[in-house]
Amino acid sequence: MKLNNTSSQIVLLKEYLDVIKNLKNYSDHTVVAYKTDISQYFKYINNNKSINPEKFVQSLAKMDYSKTTLNRKIASITAFLNWCSKSKGVETPDISNIKALKTEKKLPNVMTSGYINTLLNGIPTTTSKEIRDRSIIEILYSSGLRVSELTNLKINDIKSNQSIRVLGKGNKTRILPMTKQAYKYYQLWLDSRANISTKDSGEFVFLGIQGKQISDREVRRIVKLRLGTFPHSIRHTFATHLLDGGADLRVVQELLGHTDPSTTQIYTHVSKKQLKEKYKRTHPRG
Repeated sequence: MKLNNTSSQIVLLKEYLDVIKNLKNYSDHTVVAYKTDISQYFKYINNNKSINPEKFVQSLAKMDYSKTTLNRKIASITAFLNWCSKSKGVETPDISNIKALKTEKKLPNVMTSGYINTLLNGIPTTTSKEIRDRSIIEILYSSGLRVSELTNLKINDIKSNQSIRVLGKGNKTRILPMTKQAYKYYQLWLDSRANISTKDSGEFVFLGIQGKQISDREVRRIVKLRLGTFPHSIRHTFATHLLDGGADLRVVQELLGHTDPSTTQIYTHVSKKQLKEKYKRTHPRG
């Protein structure tokens, strides 16, 4: 197969998307982004009769993309070309000179424990969907799940000892604890789930439109509606609250499912209050 052959492009793209979705367990949101980026690369190849990824990236730089979006596109293309070369034996161009753009690391907003508790307690639990929404957000905050991990939860993944079995990135399983509150609202949701479930529901814990497995997009909509933020902000808040409470970085890394410890470093910032308190305790003249 060749990259400049339209038929090969279709086959390679379909197979690669299957790999990252089913074997690497990437979220639907990420899979769609990769599909968009790789399709854009193929369009460039077909229009310019060139498979040179460096020139493709240069063409992207002339467009009105943010550095974050450009870096995502670079990551998508380089990952795809690596896979084509190593897994499919496709002759690919050199990508060693393609580097991500330097960007300022912007940390997501962190909610205080008081603020997130106020928001959680403000979610009504009269209807089945309201109970579902409360349960979703309680679990996200309780256990720091990624959205894709939450949407793929099945009923037998949540145990009576208040633990959750999660299938994370790279099909790696981890066992996470749940708070009493999260387990309480999970049980309430199970009692209400029958009001939404259909023959298409399967064993998925959380259901969305027409009683089917809830989508990543719908979870994002729910979090935005109920908390005015995004699911990753809840995950960030979860990690920050643990660290502020004295949890070891290694423990937080395992809870988050990070393979590389450096990935968890983003969560090691401390609140101004915590920083000031530590300064006073440790500085000889504090």
